[in-house]
Amino acid sequence: MLELISCAGSPEAVTAAVQNGADAVYLSFDELSDCRKAENFSDASFEAAVRYCRVRGCKVYLALNIPVREDEMPKAGGLALRGQRAGVDAVIVRDLGLFLVLRRLLPDMPLFADKHMGFTTPESVETAASLGFRRIFLPPEMSLEEMRRLSQCGVETAVYVQTSLCAAAAGTCRMSMVAGQQSEDRGLCSELCRESYTFGGRWDTTPLSFKDRSLLSKVKELSEAGVCAAALGDRDRRPEYVAAYTAAYRAAIREETQPAPQDLEQMENVFAPRGVAKEQLYEIAQPRETDRRTLDRYYAELRKSYTEAEDRRVPVSFAVVAPGPDKPVVLGVQDEEKHTAAIEGPKPDPLGDMELTEENLREAMYRTAGTPFRSEDVGVSLKEGLRVSALELDAARRRLLYNLSEKRAVPPERKEGSFPSAPAAGGRPHVPVMNFAVQTAAQMTTQLAELRPACLYVPLSVLAENPEAAEPFRANGCEVTAVLPQVVSGVREEEELRSLLQKVRERGVERALTGNLGLAVIAGQEGMKLRGDLDLAVTNSYAIKALSSAGFLSVCLSPELTLRQVRDMPKPTSTELVIYGRLPAMVTQTCLIRASAGRCVCTTPGQMADNTGGVWPVTKAFGCRNTVWASRKLWLGDVVSTWAESGLWGVRLNFSTESPRECLDVAESYIHGTGYRPNGMTRGAYYRGVL
Repeated sequence: MLELISCAGSPEAVTAAVQNGADAVYLSFDELSDCRKAENFSDASFEAAVRYCRVRGCKVYLALNIPVREDEMPKAGGLALRGQRAGVDAVIVRDLGLFLVLRRLLPDMPLFADKHMGFTTPESVETAASLGFRRIFLPPEMSLEEMRRLSQCGVETAVYVQTSLCAAAAGTCRMSMVAGQQSEDRGLCSELCRESYTFGGRWDTTPLSFKDRSLLSKVKELSEAGVCAAALGDRDRRPEYVAAYTAAYRAAIREETQPAPQDLEQMENVFAPRGVAKEQLYEIAQPRETDRRTLDRYYAELRKSYTEAEDRRVPVSFAVVAPGPDKPVVLGVQDEEKHTAAIEGPKPDPLGDMELTEENLREAMYRTAGTPFRSEDVGVSLKEGLRVSALELDAARRRLLYNLSEKRAVPPERKEGSFPSAPAAGGRPHVPVMNFAVQTAAQMTTQLAELRPACLYVPLSVLAENPEAAEPFRANGCEVTAVLPQVVSGVREEEELRSLLQKVRERGVERALTGNLGLAVIAGQEGMKLRGDLDLAVTNSYAIKALSSAGFLSVCLSPELTLRQVRDMPKPTSTELVIYGRLPAMVTQTCLIRASAGRCVCTTPGQMADNTGGVWPVTKAFGCRNTVWASRKLWLGDVVSTWAESGLWGVRLNFSTESPRECLDVAESYIHGTGYRPNGMTRGAYYRGVL
């Protein structure tokens, strides 16, 4: 049976989830949270929440699923240690460096891989299992068939069944960061994808705003596909939302029943103002409003489900022994997990108002309403003719159940290891090499090749179709590296990827650049040596060391770091930084150009214009997808010392929609200091950082 995991962004949401039937909840401390819009938990409220859940038989998962910066790693380890001591059942991580730290620090703690980690192929899921991941959260955009395939690979899988759908594939959205100081990766999404844009000749459209996902009618199929857990997303939602959807999914999973059509419609009207996508997961949202009075009435009804009664009750068995008139009554209790408690109750009293009979004792022990327990059996052994005070017996039963609660709340014993020391820095080159990344064959001019970059990064499909365009670069001693797609989905696309890799491999290309761990495994199987790209979101030396140990020749650091953080970070292997160009703001799961034009014309780039005058180019990506590029270009050509003296192996000029002439002008400006400046410049997050 599917495990139902509810989101819990506040103590009240924990209560709502548990009382409405959640098997587990996931939550965060108020530090290093991937959902900082939620209330989250202080140390005291976190411990209280874990205790509340443990007593009632609900698991707790600690979410530490953000990229962790170098100076934050001790704090992240400390939070995980606090979670273990409080009694959490697993920790959800995204950062590969943090994963390795926690394997040392908390050797017995189950670790789950976040949806952003990129374990999206059978080979990578098997690799994740061999590393020690107990469970993998699959990206929401996956089809049922893909979920089925990955769920047969020897590791548990979890799927977000009720959540807001982002237009971007998991792990590829940095739209908030390129537009300001907020970061989706760091738990603050400005939701620019929900805004209106001019696109494809249409005004005030919302090409990136999708309906919320609901798989309420698909839980049986998910279970049959081998999926282990169904998760509700969006911890910034109201407790009433948690209550409504937890109850609905609980009924669908355990009782195989669905809400009445009118109830489901009301839930969707109240909690999904953008609409709900059921069968088609990528329908464009159509905002709607619900009457305020209707909302208040519905919220009030939902609050009753978790505030007016104790509905989460653990089955227990009682034993009552009344040995004689001079000895106290002894009460014992045991739950399904073999926790036991026993106390001495009242002494028999001839003036007592309750006769000790088997029937009376059973009735007294069954009075557990208002507690987290439900009496299922009462064993009685007594000497006839005894009487006790009914009030004293009730008080004894309450004390007994309190003692059982205390035992249930005790965290399991787990080992605590040592915090690993930071990896040692490798040798630092005096001046970083210059690398170029292009998007089209037209940009690969002979003049650009004469500038002798160390590496030329070319999209895999472009390189396979235009191998001759790379020859001038080879002739000038340049390493030509195939850039893998950021998103590959399903058997057909994986087969196409392998075919393209084999094709360029035959042409002598031996290295691949990727930001996806799943695709890295495929490239390695095809004989390619690996370089790490932006989407790995590397922000600490532990992750660099982990990727180096996995065979990566170099790692591109996250553009969310400041230049000071880049400079101060130990670099145990070759590291790279993007210092020019538009950053990819997202890779979409559908083709925006096709949706707008009504036919496949995505070979012709498009653009979105926002209400501030910013223009976001949209180009074709692998499969029927798009890359949405930042509206402004990074420019560090006039502050050379800031990146030249940062201990980097290489720096990258990232050409996206530039003409061949502009590519050459930019490269010459960086290499020869010609003074050329592009329009629409930005320093990105390298000085301001992200919140």
